[in-house]
Amino acid sequence: MTSLARRSIDSTTTESRPQPTTAAKISETAMTSTTLNPTRMRRAVAAALCVLAAGAAGAQQAGVQANAQANAQAGEKAAEPAAMQPPAGQDSPAQDTSGQGTPAQATGSGQATVEGGPIATVEVTGIRRSIRSAEQIKRDATQVVDSINAEDIGKFPDRAAGDALQRIAGVQVGRDRGETSSVTIRGLPDVVTTLDGNDIFTGRGRRLSYQDLPVQSIAGLDVYKSATANQPEGGIAGAVNIRLRAPFDNPGQTVTGYLENRRPQINGSDAAETRNSPGGGLLYSNRWKTDVGEMGLLFDAAYNKEHWGYPVQWVDRPDRIFSVGPDGNAVRLNDDQPVAPLNPGDRLGNLPQVGGIYNAGDRERFSAHGAFQWKINPKLEFTTQYLGTGYRARSEVDYILAIVGWAPRLNGVVLGERGCDTPEGTICPILSANAPAAQFGGPYDWDPYVATSGWGVKERTNTHYLNFGLQFRDGPWNVTSALAFTRSKFINDTVIVDQQIPNATVNVYTYGADGHGGYNAVTTPGSAAPLRDPRAFVLRGLVQNWEESEGKQAQWRTDGTYKLGQGFVRALNAGLRLSSRSTSYHSAEGHSDVNPQARPNPVDVFGPSFERLIPGIDRLGGQYYVPSRDFLIDQTDQVRAAYGAAAGRVPDDPTRLFDQRERTTTGYVSARWQTSVGGVDVSGDAGVRVIHVKRKLEGTSRIGNVITPVDLSTSENNYLPSISALVGWRDNLQTHLSAGKTLTRPDFQRLNPALSLIPPTVNAPGTGSAGNPGLAPTKSTNLDATLEYYFQKNGYAQIALFHRDIDGYLQNFTQDEIIDGQRYRVTRPQNSGKGTLKGYEFGTQKFFDFLPGFWSGFGAQYNFTWIDGDNETRLDVNSDVLTKTRLIDVAKKSHNLALLYEGHGLTGRLAATRRGDYVEQVAEPRFLQDRFVKASTYVDLSLSYDITSNISVQFDAINLTKEKYESYVGDTARPRDIRYTPTTYGVGLRFKL
Repeated sequence: MTSLARRSIDSTTTESRPQPTTAAKISETAMTSTTLNPTRMRRAVAAALCVLAAGAAGAQQAGVQANAQANAQAGEKAAEPAAMQPPAGQDSPAQDTSGQGTPAQATGSGQATVEGGPIATVEVTGIRRSIRSAEQIKRDATQVVDSINAEDIGKFPDRAAGDALQRIAGVQVGRDRGETSSVTIRGLPDVVTTLDGNDIFTGRGRRLSYQDLPVQSIAGLDVYKSATANQPEGGIAGAVNIRLRAPFDNPGQTVTGYLENRRPQINGSDAAETRNSPGGGLLYSNRWKTDVGEMGLLFDAAYNKEHWGYPVQWVDRPDRIFSVGPDGNAVRLNDDQPVAPLNPGDRLGNLPQVGGIYNAGDRERFSAHGAFQWKINPKLEFTTQYLGTGYRARSEVDYILAIVGWAPRLNGVVLGERGCDTPEGTICPILSANAPAAQFGGPYDWDPYVATSGWGVKERTNTHYLNFGLQFRDGPWNVTSALAFTRSKFINDTVIVDQQIPNATVNVYTYGADGHGGYNAVTTPGSAAPLRDPRAFVLRGLVQNWEESEGKQAQWRTDGTYKLGQGFVRALNAGLRLSSRSTSYHSAEGHSDVNPQARPNPVDVFGPSFERLIPGIDRLGGQYYVPSRDFLIDQTDQVRAAYGAAAGRVPDDPTRLFDQRERTTTGYVSARWQTSVGGVDVSGDAGVRVIHVKRKLEGTSRIGNVITPVDLSTSENNYLPSISALVGWRDNLQTHLSAGKTLTRPDFQRLNPALSLIPPTVNAPGTGSAGNPGLAPTKSTNLDATLEYYFQKNGYAQIALFHRDIDGYLQNFTQDEIIDGQRYRVTRPQNSGKGTLKGYEFGTQKFFDFLPGFWSGFGAQYNFTWIDGDNETRLDVNSDVLTKTRLIDVAKKSHNLALLYEGHGLTGRLAATRRGDYVEQVAEPRFLQDRFVKASTYVDLSLSYDITSNISVQFDAINLTKEKYESYVGDTARPRDIRYTPTTYGVGLRFKL
């Protein structure tokens, strides 16, 4: 039996997630001595549109990433969960009143007066108000924190929660299939996510899939880059706390909603169809005074459907070596031959496999969020929140593959002159070659092996979160208690069928004009275009696999604060948290094949509807036939019957069962202190968090042919001290200082020892992956320092320094294993040694209020992060020798720049996000060279206009520059992947009643 069912080692095929967008609606009212006439207003609005559009055109890029906004209504205190609240003695962030344009102090009645009479007043709303509220949170916190707030639906221009996070200094995101799929803080991916201070996760992971969270349910996002004792542990990089909306955020009845449509344009495939992707949402909130106290109720729901495509062209890692003659003819060296030229004058060259994947599908996301608040009396308040999210997808993963590296002979070889230095001597990359068909065994054993593969993938996820909270305030006492439950289940069913084109000759290039590979031609003796001829194929193998995984958690916490007065120690804080977390995983995989001596044509077996001509990838010749996704999903039993397999799923595989249970007891104590040193106010927090964890892990490990049951019961204690200080040099100049220890526990998936395999073909090894139950937590000692200057009225500039000493950073290692007589490339995680990460950030934001008239509506945000890091890495998974290498997934430089406009009903944001190059894998075989990802810049645009005070329209454009992911090994002359991020346009209508 043989099966293609494979991919380039770093070409991802797992689905990721998106959310409904919201628009940014802005209004600003100014009572001034001069009235703006309507004609001038229309001209100003038109000018703003032209300026923003011109900026986008000049850069040839646009999109919809944006800062989102949210804070309490005027007069309401900003809501913040107890576990994430500043300790008592430090007031919660106050409602922002800075920069109101009033040179005199406001009186208690809210009227501003100066000698000589009344002055103008400005009602600050929209982006300005949101940014100022976030500034106030940053300014008041004892730790290093940056925030994004959303005042109401429409104030987040971004579709998914993760999109907005990239606007924060030091935060970087990864894009996959047209959406934000990962978030890193200062280059590290170990980020803990909390929902109003409670743990939240998706599936069997430890973290939330940000794509699943609709922005209209979010009141704000807080990014904590340093820790205090009252914060949940779990992220050496930092923490993201999501503040859900609550009914007391609004002064009374509020009804908001949106309708939108997006049209993703698939890059890298001219034949791809552009389709509509609709979405919508509705929010209702109200509050009432009753005989038993004030009550509030909020409900919101969102739905989004998306048709997406994501072409990938890959060049596999270096493997086979050829002796290349001066005439351009080459002979492959066998494994039993020395790595040396066969003839005088020959040079050594390497030709990797070249292929691609057309990823596409239809995905739906829906959510429901409800909240109830009850202010029982002035001292006691009860809150309950429910959040449910769902995800459904039918996807296809359509491979095309030419294993040219195993061809015995090549002609027309062109050797590169760069990237030739390897540990095995001078071996240059082959830039292009012709691989003629050569038969080496049975009737279907041909080099190069040319095939396509269709994957029919059906997935669904359901996540439910329920929280009950109680807050008691009385004099010096402030006590909060919360009980929360989370349950998340993920199900995947995948059917894969491979089909081969025998007797195919392939002319390939691995390094074209843009530095990546492709096909010049694929031919057979009977066809000049066999990839577009359904009769040119024969059936190869069938692979079936399925997975069901579930995560559950019950957690309870109580946090208490007692204010002491005006001494050095202003308040004492203590808390207790109990958590019971479990995750389970079971799955199976089955392989089948037809008669290898008489392989039939797929159309003869299943009929013409089995084959589908997909858009394909332009650089690989465009369209090609694959087994139809819908046929594989909807007619699975018919496919199984043709291979002699039983109907229904493959029976559950007991060697792939995995179950883990964690019981965590956490306590903390801290003190809030304040003093004056040389006339300078200094305040801060000092404390320690103590964690006791008991875990039970059951599964099965397989390394090669050795199968070992795993049954581990372990416990550990961790002590995480922290100290922070806020130094107020002047009213507008301050410093944050912090030091502390943090840790991150491995994801459950990385602990699961179950081995998942994709079988080999006749002339290429299979691939596999498994977890490692012996992984230890990653620990870090963190130091942070900032200097922050706050401009008059609005805006700030800051510089931040940070240093991390890391121990046990997780890295993936790949090694060859012989399993049932077949060779597989198996990837497993391991703890590395000690590492260091250090760097600085610079950030600034400002609305240009000092400019006259229309121009005062402009503003800008910019941040830059520079990082340097190294790590002790095991280059051989079976060796204890450690070698200094770069930290993986850490870019040295990243930039975010946004041009803002708000005024006269118009809101605009033109944003550019650049992430520098970074190492994705250390010491990739065969030549043990690092795999790099090139720097990328995404530019997005969002425009909205208020038709009335209650209705606005929005236009979004994402990635108009057609930026893409590009990687290489060692030298750009050895390219790996090019992944085409789509360009998306969207229009939306927002309303508020």
